[in-house]
Amino acid sequence: MKKYFIFAISVLSIILTSCSGFLDEDPKGNLTSESYYKTSQQAVSATDAIYNYLIMGYSPNGLWDPNYGGVFYNDYWVLQDLFSDNSHTNQTSVNYTSVDNLQIDQYDEPIQYLWRDFYQTIKCCNVVLDKVPDIEMDETLKKQLLAEARFFRGMMYFDLIRMFGDVPLRLHNVESASEDKIAKTSKEEIYQVIFSDLETAEQDMDYPDRYGGGRPYPASVSALLARVYVTYAEEHDSKEYFEKAVEKAKLVIPQFPMLSNYADLFKVSNRFNSEIIWGANFSSSLSDGWAGAQFLVRLLPPIKGVSNAQGWEYATDDLWNSFDKNDKRLPVTLKRSWTYSDGTTDEFGKPYVFKYWDSAAEPAGNNTEQIFPAIRTAEMYLIIAEALNEINHGANSEAVEAINKVRNRAGLTESVPTDYDGFRKAVLNEYRHEFVMEGHRWFDLTRMCTPSEFVSIIKAAKPESNPRECNVKFPIPQREIDLSQNAITQNDGY
Repeated sequence: MKKYFIFAISVLSIILTSCSGFLDEDPKGNLTSESYYKTSQQAVSATDAIYNYLIMGYSPNGLWDPNYGGVFYNDYWVLQDLFSDNSHTNQTSVNYTSVDNLQIDQYDEPIQYLWRDFYQTIKCCNVVLDKVPDIEMDETLKKQLLAEARFFRGMMYFDLIRMFGDVPLRLHNVESASEDKIAKTSKEEIYQVIFSDLETAEQDMDYPDRYGGGRPYPASVSALLARVYVTYAEEHDSKEYFEKAVEKAKLVIPQFPMLSNYADLFKVSNRFNSEIIWGANFSSSLSDGWAGAQFLVRLLPPIKGVSNAQGWEYATDDLWNSFDKNDKRLPVTLKRSWTYSDGTTDEFGKPYVFKYWDSAAEPAGNNTEQIFPAIRTAEMYLIIAEALNEINHGANSEAVEAINKVRNRAGLTESVPTDYDGFRKAVLNEYRHEFVMEGHRWFDLTRMCTPSEFVSIIKAAKPESNPRECNVKFPIPQREIDLSQNAITQNDGY
């Protein structure tokens, strides 16, 4: 999506000339030099660089640099819905129509950029983990910085293996062409690295001055572990890891209570609300130099008075029709029309995603101050429900109570089935309605469904698409295969 954005004029002045907007002392080219990492401030700056790669990336030539944008700025959160039964694209570029129709291949740019964004962020994490331990500084702060790097490295590798399966494992920063010639490491081995990184980070994160505003809390690590454990448990049919997932989710919930009103999650005044356990902090007004997110540019249809609403993605009719008519999330999440203050109405003909638009706080839309809610408490309740259903092969009272925490907030009071298959479908349905365009749907389908079920679900929602069982993974970008001189092999089916 990097090449296609139309930004407000003010954004054109943003040029990132260092490994992050945070680094004042040294250009990016020298970040990995042995002479740089000597002081506590340099350790902080190196760690802060990770956040910029999550948001804006490294783009020395500014807006039109092909590297513009980081993991959560670009297509990551869109692909999970577009490569599923949740959304369509209005774009005519084959880069996006192929994702929409599940006809991607190893040459699709969004997939190439996604791979690159993950590994650039991992590279920043590795710099911190390689260099900071040797710096003489406050040990508590040092442990905190290393914990943050481990948290994000674990997050990046987890999403890589969920999306691509076996991938190259890079645990150290390497400044040479040999970096591109690493073969795949098994997903199982990478899982062990993820467990180690996150379990260590959970113990070592202990410096409150670094918490909040886009930086993780210890409970943020616990919540990510709950997500990792339930995914690993589903893949391995492991009661042990389902129990671990429940334990971590229960640990987090009291620390991050769920809001009583779903709509309040997306008010700009609540951007640091108690339900967001960790979120990518987009804000052009913060001193950190981060830019506004592109949710409104991509999701809102053209509306009078709203700047730069492109409406590049819209919801499927299948998603729209799947909501219960009493579900309070529906009018917050999706709209087919918009009524102006003078009483006139625009009909869109398609359902569009409105959840990220706080029309009172940001009536002109464009590059919003909204946070991307990467991990929130509602997911912890649904993880408990999902895991307990697996442990007991059916929903016990605790599983029902957990799913109802999410359903009741949405105004849904009717009973859910408690048999194993019925409850599993109910949980998958709640994930779908709770997390539209929050980077969940494809992950949920590929975790909770067999490949044949995945194909059937997509085909039912998008009859014109061509889903295949191989689409439970993404293709390895051909560029990476070429750079590795074929040390990296392509995923089956592509």
